[in-house]
Amino acid sequence: MNPDFINPLVLAYLGDSVLELLVREYLINNDLQKVNELYQKATHYVSSKAHEDFILYILEQNFLTEKEVGIFKRGRNTKTNKRDSKEHRYSTGFECLIGYLYLNNQQERIYEIFDEFKKRVNELENEEI
Repeated sequence: MNPDFINPLVLAYLGDSVLELLVREYLINNDLQKVNELYQKATHYVSSKAHEDFILYILEQNFLTEKEVGIFKRGRNTKTNKRDSKEHRYSTGFECLIGYLYLNNQQERIYEIFDEFKKRVNELENEEI
């Protein structure tokens, strides 16, 4: 199945799951053992606000390839039945990109993006303290 022809919302659905798994694995590997703590901390990473902030940041940094920017925009521009806020659209675009990379077996690239994502979320979290 060629991910270029898959509905962007389906790619975002998959990308959301991939991100959720990466976040949970990361938090557990960082010695968080209480479920409530895991849940509280995970919300910093899986929120549409965090996704929007991150995608804007890496676009500004020219971190993505031209093809990846195109996939992000494809997801961002897809109409949904949910709220149509900028935050939600950018989050959907980010998740679409991750789903696309996953289906193309580009795990190494997913980890590169996720490493930057962790750094950015942790940076913002430290600024709030």
